[in-house]
Amino acid sequence: LILDAAGYDFIVIETVGAGQSEVEIASLAHSVLVVEAPGLGDDIQAAKAGILEIADILVLNKADRSGVDAAEMALKAMLSMGYPTAGREGHIWVPPIQRTIAIEAEGIPQLIDAIFAHANFLKKSTGWQQRDQAHLQTFVRGLLQRKLQLEWQQILDKQEYQDVFEKVFMRDLAPYAAVARIQP
Repeated sequence: LILDAAGYDFIVIETVGAGQSEVEIASLAHSVLVVEAPGLGDDIQAAKAGILEIADILVLNKADRSGVDAAEMALKAMLSMGYPTAGREGHIWVPPIQRTIAIEAEGIPQLIDAIFAHANFLKKSTGWQQRDQAHLQTFVRGLLQRKLQLEWQQILDKQEYQDVFEKVFMRDLAPYAAVARIQP
């Protein structure tokens, strides 16, 4: 938010993987790049990471390693399952697969072109505005949830909460029933 407010056109956020916190960060981005490397169980890793749900561009880094063709084929197969109407040009964005060798800067200009192509696609299709709106709604909703949670904790009878939680822990009370029973 600070970098956006400061007027930066491009903000790059790198995460270590596609866990819950990374997916939350990805929900704030206009373009999400998912980087895979050959030989790391790409088909299984890609499926577990849910890359079809979050990736706008797939980067196959370390493309000089053996297994890069198999990794790309696995990614293409998954894309074909997730985008069965991909043949209709211009109507949907199908994540491209860009090979790179980052340590040698190979494929980086093409990757930058893909990022700009995605941005242009979003701007022409109103996707940019839709993502902005969704990002801000998600962020404001999160702030509201935190505020309400703090307010609730201030008025909650802590002993009553502990008593009810103990019943849930002992399996004497269902979690949903516990929430209904706790009063401010």
